[in-house]
Order: sequence, then C-alpha cells, then structure tokens
Amino acid sequence: MPVRRNSDGVIINANELIVDEVVGERVLCPACHNKTFKVWPVGWDAHAAHRCSGVSGSTDKERKAEFKRQWSRLFR
Repeated sequence: MPVRRNSDGVIINANELIVDEVVGERVLCPACHNKTFKVWPVGWDAHAAHRCSGVSGSTDKERKAEFKRQWSRLFR
C-alpha cells in the first residue's frame, strides 16, 4: 500500500503500512485516528496508556500491551 498523507504531510494510513514507512515520520494514531505523533513512535506508550480510544484494557500496562500487539508491525 502506498503512503497516504493529509494536507499537513501527516501519514494517515499507518494501519496499512510497515515500520520502515512510518519511523521518524509524522503519523496519525493508527488506533484512534485522533492524535498526531510528531515523530513515530515517540510518545506512543503514554498515548496508549492514558488517552487512546482505540485500545482497551483496565490498566495502563494492559492498554500499552494491547496497542503494541495490534500495531506490532509499526515497531522495530
């Protein structure tokens, strides 16, 4: 799948991509589509633990594990 970007240059289809296409880029959260990461994957863990509406879990640790499981192909 080719990388798609919005008018601000943010990657909007990370859920269709692999790690080499997103690392170091501005990326819209693949789970909730609400947060823009300024440099993927910096900050993913805090977002997943506290704010991301696209993951579930009753604790911060569970939410982070779920996010990483769902989007493992976007991490090295």
